[in-house]
Amino acid sequence: MTTQRQELITLINTAYQNVQTAKFTAVRAQLGQFSKDLSAGEDEIKIMLGIRNTLLQADLSLTLKNRIAGLPVEYQVLFETIDPALKKIDSQVIDRYTHYGFVPLKFGSTVKYP
Repeated sequence: MTTQRQELITLINTAYQNVQTAKFTAVRAQLGQFSKDLSAGEDEIKIMLGIRNTLLQADLSLTLKNRIAGLPVEYQVLFETIDPALKKIDSQVIDRYTHYGFVPLKFGSTVKYP
């Protein structure tokens, strides 16, 4: 998983540096934190779930069907890298992560709760 961790850090840093749009300021801040957490040795699954949640909520003006396609290319590449990895994870493992502030739903969307 070390190669996957390094690839993920590289993709996050690329997306952080290349997307400078004011519209995505909150997303950039979260991506910076995800990169720090990954470098510090945090759980990759937790980080990937957080990234997916962040990217799906990055531009709520888009319809759910076009939510990822309407984002900058760097964000699309990041999402397309982590989404297949998350689909392979057992649903029981994902259930363990629901206490992190969001609940994964069908079709890759999430609902945030306090």
